[in-house]
Amino acid sequence: MWVVLSLVSAFLLGFYDIFKKSTVINNAIIPVLFYSTMVSCLLFVPFIVTSLLFPDFYANGFWSHFYVEPLTTRQHLLVFGKTALILVSWMFSYSAMKNLPITVVGPVNQLRPAISLVLLFAIFREHLTWMQWVGVVLAIVSFWLMGRSGKKEGIHFKTNKWVYMLLASAVMVALSGVYDKFLLSGESISPATIQAWYTVYDFLMMALLFFFVWRPKRVEQPFEWRGGIVAMAVFVTIADVIYLSGLNQEAAVLVLIPLILYGVRLIVSFVYGALCFKEPNIRSKILPLLMVLAALVFMCI
Repeated sequence: MWVVLSLVSAFLLGFYDIFKKSTVINNAIIPVLFYSTMVSCLLFVPFIVTSLLFPDFYANGFWSHFYVEPLTTRQHLLVFGKTALILVSWMFSYSAMKNLPITVVGPVNQLRPAISLVLLFAIFREHLTWMQWVGVVLAIVSFWLMGRSGKKEGIHFKTNKWVYMLLASAVMVALSGVYDKFLLSGESISPATIQAWYTVYDFLMMALLFFFVWRPKRVEQPFEWRGGIVAMAVFVTIADVIYLSGLNQEAAVLVLIPLILYGVRLIVSFVYGALCFKEPNIRSKILPLLMVLAALVFMCI
């Protein structure tokens, strides 16, 4: 069952990347994020309210995974910090997605597991196997090969600010993963609780940016409503919910879930970019793509 759940979640995340790309092209980023976070927040608020009013409903069975626990002020501040980190990452990521081909963004984004492993080694002194180190090396080489391919499209990785934004986003998401490890193990906060309050704080932060940063400049940064904004929010929210439903599996099974999530998500967005967005130089990007997939395999063994 966990394989089916992981595959469905991965496909949803792949289409989330596609909707993200289609909504930010020639569009203001802040309102796109504002409306998408609003939808995500509205989808999670019922879990918060019902957990407060009807906690017995979540006592046993499948729904127990979605119970939103009461948090202390300190724990709320910690989740708020995670939200701020992800929000900055999103600003970088969406800006990069707007200005780079999705067939470049996808493979570079999948460097996150390698960055996470290095951070876990550096911060928590976790022991990495030789296979995981091979995965890290393959990820670095794939990034170098993607840089060579990008030159054919006038994208010079060494001087392109959008590439640096994409890398900064990847590092921040990796840091968020380490942060999650602390929240889950150090603070014993459940995944559902983190996700629910994260969506609330994410929407509130985006509301501030929407009203005080974007609206005064809305003439200079025009916004066009697109249906993909809602689809983007719904797809990523459902993907998160499906992923949470598999958290009760044994650790030996969970270690394979990131491989499925990152691998299938990358393939879906890459193929769509090649076939539907008609992005160029696909052949030169296939080798880096395969190396990223190989790196994911080594890192998850």
